[in-house]
Amino acid sequence: MTERTIPVAAFGPIALDLTMNAGSIRIVVDPTLEQAHVVLKTEATSGPSADAIRDTAVDLNGQNLTISVPDVAGSTGGNTTVRIGGNLMTFSGGSGVQIVGGNVHINGHGGGKIFVNGQEVTTTGASGSAVTPISAVVHLPAGSMAMVSTHTATTLVTGTLTRLEYDATSGVLTADRIGELDARVTSGSVTVGEVTGSLYVGLTSGNLGIGAYSGSDARLNLTSGNVRMAATAQATGRLTVNATSGCARITGAAHLNVRRHVTSGYVQIS
Repeated sequence: MTERTIPVAAFGPIALDLTMNAGSIRIVVDPTLEQAHVVLKTEATSGPSADAIRDTAVDLNGQNLTISVPDVAGSTGGNTTVRIGGNLMTFSGGSGVQIVGGNVHINGHGGGKIFVNGQEVTTTGASGSAVTPISAVVHLPAGSMAMVSTHTATTLVTGTLTRLEYDATSGVLTADRIGELDARVTSGSVTVGEVTGSLYVGLTSGNLGIGAYSGSDARLNLTSGNVRMAATAQATGRLTVNATSGCARITGAAHLNVRRHVTSGYVQIS
């Protein structure tokens, strides 16, 4: 196993800027914590995943913490994603897949290797070259905010973030409670228990679920996406929904200043 702990010298809330294109991200907001710290981990002791952890760039400028985890072979960079039902198939790096007579043929720059959950199950080289998933666990003091940029990583937020900016392609975000949420998602999924401040979501072929919205300004732009949101009696101000071939069902919002624009989509606000 390779593990790296990143201490943060600053005391109190911080603004985290995390770039990590694959693997799993867990952000834990702890009201009793005075200083943030980050733990990066992978099962491999050598190889590209272990090297990526060692080569992760870290910069602390006042209360601003920037962490950038390098890409590794087997993760997705520029890609094309096909969504069928609830399943995703992603092609990247000029690779090709053929299914002929029940046999699967894979060819591309990676040498035709096969990965399951980031773990190489067949190899054309030494076993040390296999990619293992990288996990990042971020512990933040109360009042902190975060920016997360990823392609396919699964992100889990426990506790309350003051603000979250989330940019993902085929990523999955699950969060307890967020003050301000700004999310841009393509073929991904966002599920948040509660949003108490401003809300902006740009959704393309993805899914958004918000259990309780009590902010004062909400803007939802969806293209072939699905939105389910429940506004509370504490919500105020404007709710703007722009839908192109998308579907939005929003309840508890009849008292808001609603503006909608629908093109070949379906928007229900009650």
